[in-house]
Amino acid sequence: MFRPAILRSFIAAVGIAILSVGCTPENLAGPQAPLTTPSATLAAPANAAPGASASLNLLGGVLKLSGTAINTITTAVSNLLFPVVQRKQGLAHSITVTKMIGASGGSLSIDDAGFSITFAPGAVQSNTLITVTADSGRAISYEFGPHGTQFQAPVTIQQDMSMTTLADHPEAAPGIRGGYTANGVADILNGLLARVAEILDATTTIVTGPDGQQHLGTTSFVVKHFSGYLLISI
Repeated sequence: MFRPAILRSFIAAVGIAILSVGCTPENLAGPQAPLTTPSATLAAPANAAPGASASLNLLGGVLKLSGTAINTITTAVSNLLFPVVQRKQGLAHSITVTKMIGASGGSLSIDDAGFSITFAPGAVQSNTLITVTADSGRAISYEFGPHGTQFQAPVTIQQDMSMTTLADHPEAAPGIRGGYTANGVADILNGLLARVAEILDATTTIVTGPDGQQHLGTTSFVVKHFSGYLLISI
């Protein structure tokens, strides 16, 4: 006999499983493949006691609802907004620089934005005209071209954190990450929050200033392709 107490316990277990799946770190990294809902029909055994069929039908409904809930949770997590690291002084206008980078590697920088990017040897296979734009405003965000370029060796983006509002907050270092924005500035809301398609591990150094206090030095992270990138705090 499918006792109500047992059914309630099973439903509770399904609920916990839903939350566990929806809150895994993988879901925080960006949009995931859609999850299918169970479609098999649950039938009561021929020798089942009266009422077992109704209980199994209820259980089937719970499983279908759980699949829907998983999809809903996944969508909600992938659409989270993250705070964008801010400049102390916003850029009055966008700044664009270009440079030819060959198979031997190279680098380019935007001093007014505290930005640099380094291409390891072999990152590109032939001479490629690289374009970098520091977006206007206070958000630490950049656009890169040629859009969609794939790299075969590390390409490292570095930001001078002394130019940001987090400069005097060394405790913020562990939470700073790179963020890939599939739609560039269109994914940034009011210059403060961003919807990111991928969160990238970053390394932030801490330095001791002339005042004897600790400050943030630089933040760097590696990218594998070109699009829009920014710094976020999580």
